[in-house]
Amino acid sequence: MLMTIAEQLEQKGFERGIKQGIELGREEGREEIREEGREEGREEGKLETARALLRHGVSLDIIVTSTGLSRDKIEALKH
Repeated sequence: MLMTIAEQLEQKGFERGIKQGIELGREEGREEIREEGREEGREEGKLETARALLRHGVSLDIIVTSTGLSRDKIEALKH
């Protein structure tokens, strides 16, 4: 089937839009993964800090305040 020039341009624009949408989605996905990694790293750092404070006999209240972790999470680290 023959396409008019306008139809060809419309098709190219449509294809370009799809490619741009796919690339944008990929970039957003990569950024989301990076942010999840940073968050996991921050959480692991808090847990390590809490473990160290527990080893040094620091009170639970101070550890909760210092790390922002819940009392339950810190209690779980004791076991």
